Amino acid sequence: MSAPPPPTAPRSVSWARVARLFLSVLLLLTAGALALLALGLFASLASNGPLWLQSVGVVAATLTGAAGLGSLSGLHQALLMMVLTSVVAGGAAYLKPRP
Repeated sequence: MSAPPPPTAPRSVSWARVARLFLSVLLLLTAGALALLALGLFASLASNGPLWLQSVGVVAATLTGAAGLGSLSGLHQALLMMVLTSVVAGGAAYLKPRP
């Protein structure tokens, strides 16, 4: 027979851990918004997409134009938004607190 494991002490709250969790959630929500905008940009390239998604694409094209990227083609804007979404989602996964 083996001995029972020793009782574990309750973990104290680490403010750095809370800050990392908050930043991770914030980055995850930002990645979700960027993913929706990237999907809208891809939908605005074709004329047979849903109207609401094409409307999101127009908003995304306006935002990328305001960021100084209006000279790029629609496909390049969509690909750039997709890469930016991946980078932000990767940052959220990297900052996620681990046990």
